[in-house]
Amino acid sequence: MDRKKELMDYLEDYLESCRVHGESTLNGNYKEGNKAYKKIDKIFNIAKNSDDQEAFYLEILEKSNNANTLTWCCINMLKLSIKPKMARAKLKEIAKDKNIHPIFKSNAQLTLQEWDKGNIKPID
Repeated sequence: MDRKKELMDYLEDYLESCRVHGESTLNGNYKEGNKAYKKIDKIFNIAKNSDDQEAFYLEILEKSNNANTLTWCCINMLKLSIKPKMARAKLKEIAKDKNIHPIFKSNAQLTLQEWDKGNIKPID
């Protein structure tokens, strides 16, 4: 009998999907990128209803040094109202890091701008 997967069981899938999404963004493989995005979104929807959501996203922040993964993680943290100050600080850090690809820096910066404009809202 299969047990129901818990949110933490999706951690590696989330990290891998973010990695694939980032690589696809850089090499123009939009089909692969869209497929990875769908997995990220599916896991986000699982996290939305989980009691482990904070631990899940904090684990990602701790485990990953990939700018695309961290940006997705912080976007999801903002949407779920999980440590928004921490998420914003990480996005600012990514946006200013000269060693990060300009596309990922721009994604982090645009996320902050859209959040400040109120175009990205937390889920109630």
